[in-house]
Amino acid sequence: MVQTFSRCILCSKDEVDLDELLAARLVTFLMDNYQEILKVPLALQTSIEERVAHLRRVQIKYPGADMDITLSAPSFCRQISPEEFEYQRSYGSQEPLAALLEEVITDAKLSSKEKKKKLKQFQKSYPEVYQERFPTPESEALLFPEKPKPKPQLLMWALKKPFQPFQRTRSFRM
Repeated sequence: MVQTFSRCILCSKDEVDLDELLAARLVTFLMDNYQEILKVPLALQTSIEERVAHLRRVQIKYPGADMDITLSAPSFCRQISPEEFEYQRSYGSQEPLAALLEEVITDAKLSSKEKKKKLKQFQKSYPEVYQERFPTPESEALLFPEKPKPKPQLLMWALKKPFQPFQRTRSFRM
């Protein structure tokens, strides 16, 4: 039996390296002294027992002692109906987006150029939320009233010929 299982116990990759007599003696030694070989070292066993005892002492809670506030009762999810899921999926994310749009509109720190840029970016990203807030182009135009541009004044002298001090005169030759 020792000769049969010695190859399995020693697991040599090359059977050429395995000496039959030496393998049989080694397996016999392992079988005779298995209790000493597989025994847990005493130092390791005592350190593990001390650690487990310490962990158990820490977890003991005495009645009337301060309760640990950081540990809260477990919360459980409640199941919702498919209709409520569809409502949350379609409208649940649009409310915060609408609030973000309003914040961009009312932000006094932004210049009108920056506001227009951010609103165009928002319109590209979330067209349905933007369309809900600004249903018509007129409602968007109310946000940015056009300032009348000053027309350049036409100067009277600009319409006249410029002064030419050395105008050609007709030759006096006749």
